[in-house]
Amino acid sequence: MIYARWGLALSGWVALAATRLPAGSPPRVIVALAFVLLCPGAAAVRLGDAVLRRAGLRIDRLEAFVLSVALSLAVGALVTEAFFLTATYTTTRAMVALAAFTTVAALCPVGVRRGGAAAVPQRPTGAGHGPGGR
Repeated sequence: MIYARWGLALSGWVALAATRLPAGSPPRVIVALAFVLLCPGAAAVRLGDAVLRRAGLRIDRLEAFVLSVALSLAVGALVTEAFFLTATYTTTRAMVALAAFTTVAALCPVGVRRGGAAAVPQRPTGAGHGPGGR
């Protein structure tokens, strides 16, 4: 599992290195396209999956894949739009921003707490609490 996290974290930097290849070369296109379509969203889905697991739910693999693609496209659009609105867009800047987002999201610790129900604070019981207790 830790290798998958590190692979996801490093994928953006590999894609950034691939942008140094000649424009239009197949390795550059394949690596960059695979990263932009999957990796930022996969890192975000990983965070969301941890939240769902704390609630006792699980996410399907197909659902995770579809969410990964959708979230990757959304994050990519937001990053690109931010750079366009500030008139500072370059492919390198966009890839650095996406790689940084992916790295932080992939390496963010999301351990599930033991005793899941104990993580939710409980209201004290006793007189004066609840509707009509006062």
